Amino acid sequence: MSNELATLVKTQGTLVTEAEAVRSLATQWLLAYESKRTREAYRDALNRFALFMANGEPGGIMKARRPHLDLWARTMEAEGLAPTTRARNLAAVSSFYAYAVTAGELTANPAEAVRRPKVSDKSPRLGLDLDTSRLVRRTVEGMSAQHKAAFALLFCEGLRASEACAVRPSDFSESLGHRALTVKGKGGSIEPVAVPPLAWHLLSEAMSEAQADNLTLLRDGQGRQLNRFQLSRIVARIGKTAKLGRPLTPHDLRHGCATVSLEAGEPLHQVQAHLRHKDPKTTQRYNRNRERLDSSAAYGLAQAIS
Repeated sequence: MSNELATLVKTQGTLVTEAEAVRSLATQWLLAYESKRTREAYRDALNRFALFMANGEPGGIMKARRPHLDLWARTMEAEGLAPTTRARNLAAVSSFYAYAVTAGELTANPAEAVRRPKVSDKSPRLGLDLDTSRLVRRTVEGMSAQHKAAFALLFCEGLRASEACAVRPSDFSESLGHRALTVKGKGGSIEPVAVPPLAWHLLSEAMSEAQADNLTLLRDGQGRQLNRFQLSRIVARIGKTAKLGRPLTPHDLRHGCATVSLEAGEPLHQVQAHLRHKDPKTTQRYNRNRERLDSSAAYGLAQAIS
């Protein structure tokens, strides 16, 4: 059994406390998803619910009923989990039960009708605008190869954190007169992303260090591939050095890729293609909060009484 298979139903050393047959069912369910990131998130959600059932209700997750799911939803809310996290956890557990129904292990999905928190179609963060992105670019020029590469991959290339961590020199090529980066994205999709001269300049030092052994561009002090949490610390350091006055996250940089592109006049469909969003609504949501703030009536009101 591969390392990934062995850990699909394990998180932080805690196994889902169910019979072997249920663990096997959970593994089969997770393997139905192509994305490793989705499998990890859904595994963690199922483990969270299994621990909830083990602590308060006998019988385990296969004995859960609608009231158990409703109580778990309220418990997650009381714990302060974000609506998006609660919605994702409930969706994951509902998916497991739906799989169990199709596999003949259950007759009904107890999570199917559970109310999920409303999730705004607006991005909760503003990311970077044109001015702050220029500030951050100037800042990374004086930082290490890892900081430069992180900014190039997340902001210029618009990669997700997990995608950026996996980039190697062999992923770059010349295609139709363009320098391109081949990205393996959500659902196992493989797509080329254009690499502009600025991004190539910022990547050059990390590329030369990784080229000989085709190592990942983003690595820790021992030469090992960074994980998302380590990348988050690098990005936070960039924000602190740039003195943004607020924390900076990898998603802020990807978010900024969208908002600055739209601010620069790039068509929505081209920004959507660059970020590899399947739905243009996903791209547009990054810009709605800024549009709302930029056009707020509060400015006109203040000016009128000044």
